[in-house]
Amino acid sequence: MSGPGLNVPRNDPRWPALRRLRPPAFMLLNIALINIAYALAMAAVLAGYLPAPPEFVASLRGQTDWEAPLKVVGAIATGVLTLYGAWSAFNLRKWALVVVGTATAVITPTPVCFVGFPFAVWMLWVLSMPEVRQHFT
Repeated sequence: MSGPGLNVPRNDPRWPALRRLRPPAFMLLNIALINIAYALAMAAVLAGYLPAPPEFVASLRGQTDWEAPLKVVGAIATGVLTLYGAWSAFNLRKWALVVVGTATAVITPTPVCFVGFPFAVWMLWVLSMPEVRQHFT
């Protein structure tokens, strides 16, 4: 099997679990990267380094002094947790961390949460399968 994470032969007992986990984990990895990129772009707009539509800048600047930076920090933190959880799923490590990383794809303070929701539900469904959970260390 090629791709990120464990590379096991088809006769390995972990093969079915990895085959089920890799698609939603890959999508959550992408969601995490998009979330981090969105947060960095939002920080660049707030700092004035990146041009943006006036309505977007006005909506960001209409927040309190601490609210917009807190959203940026929260979005980066949830993105990193989602990234680490997806990578742990690829390696069949730390089941609870994968669940936390999956949940953070939905609770991020950016619009990326709407994109992450279906993939988070898919990942939680796969993680709830006993034949998948038994292979986590």
